[in-house]
Amino acid sequence: MKRKNYWFLFAILLLSLTSLSQGQNLTPDNSSGEERKTMSWNPQPSSPQDAEDQPIQVVTHLNESDYKELLDINRMFMSETGIQVNIRNMPGTDAYHQLTAALEVGEGPDVMLVNSPWIRSLASSGYILPAESYQSTATGGDAISAILQLLEWNGYQWGIPLDMDPYVLVWQAHALQTLGISGIPQAAGKDWKDLLGKQDSRKDKKMIAIPAGDGYAFAALMGGAGMNPANPSNEDLDSLSKLYTSIQFIEAGKSQEAWASLKNEELILLGVPASDAVKEKSINPLLELRLPEALYADNPFLLRGRSYAVSAQAQNPEKAAEWVAFMTSKRSQQLWSDTTGYLPVQREIYEEDSFQFVQPPVELNQLLKPAEGKSGDSLLQTKWEVFSKAAKLFLSGKSTAQEYREALEGHPKEKSANE
Repeated sequence: MKRKNYWFLFAILLLSLTSLSQGQNLTPDNSSGEERKTMSWNPQPSSPQDAEDQPIQVVTHLNESDYKELLDINRMFMSETGIQVNIRNMPGTDAYHQLTAALEVGEGPDVMLVNSPWIRSLASSGYILPAESYQSTATGGDAISAILQLLEWNGYQWGIPLDMDPYVLVWQAHALQTLGISGIPQAAGKDWKDLLGKQDSRKDKKMIAIPAGDGYAFAALMGGAGMNPANPSNEDLDSLSKLYTSIQFIEAGKSQEAWASLKNEELILLGVPASDAVKEKSINPLLELRLPEALYADNPFLLRGRSYAVSAQAQNPEKAAEWVAFMTSKRSQQLWSDTTGYLPVQREIYEEDSFQFVQPPVELNQLLKPAEGKSGDSLLQTKWEVFSKAAKLFLSGKSTAQEYREALEGHPKEKSANE
């Protein structure tokens, strides 16, 4: 009997040890779903040496020409540092959903270059690291204040800004003089009213051209004329009606014809992205560029910038930060701006011309000042889809200025832009 008891006790001990050994390799059953989800978003490398040897994985959201330029600068980085970097581009309109789907299952990149307005959403979802956690420097703190607003959430900065490409107003100064207007019209100034009053004498010859159906271009034009796109006043509505009769719409693929019309003084003004305007001004220095600063200071998302962010899943955040620092260095910024035409975001370029390349073609004043108590989304940003639809109806002649305002107030007329 004693021998049977010994075997019985030995069997119990063996089962206990087996159960304990297995339990150390499993997530406890009482772990919350959120804890397990967090663990899956932050996979750990098998060893520090493995992470050190792995290439940096980068995802970008760029057009084809910008992607090629980024690859050229990246080759410089790999040549100078010996660090390997794999870059994959997501150019499609569903890039945000592709990126977040990969991040959700723990298959995200180390670094991402995305539209700056995406940063806050990525941060609040736990997908990226605060910039201060991987860079000991100012982490882009010298950038234009409005750009930094887009990258801030919960008291931290979550991205490193690269560039901006806002719509600018390109004026044909000599054509203005022939109309009796000596200087570039200022927002809500008398010259704008005088300019719009000249349209009647030109009959069917339009003065202003913007890309057809482009909400960003329309917002820039309204801002440049001193109107509030999201909440137009009665005076704005009167000016808006006069503005409409002056606008020619640039269809896709017809931009060169519009530039030719501006050069020949058939047009007075074009509303186009800064990158296009910078390239055109390099061959036609007589053009005058103006950026509606008040509009952009109140609506930073309209600056249309891109920013870098390091993923919370990064296997080696230090190497990732080194790559971001190289890509946003003064030398890389010069190459990027010269090739793409995008405007740089560092204040010092506009204040001191400390970078040794062509002076930016736009002057900034209001955007260089610190943002005072501004945070969160602007009224225009929260209404952007409503604004875009209302603007398209108005510009296509399917609604009046009054109906445009009613749509923004939540009382849209039952009519589609395709009618």
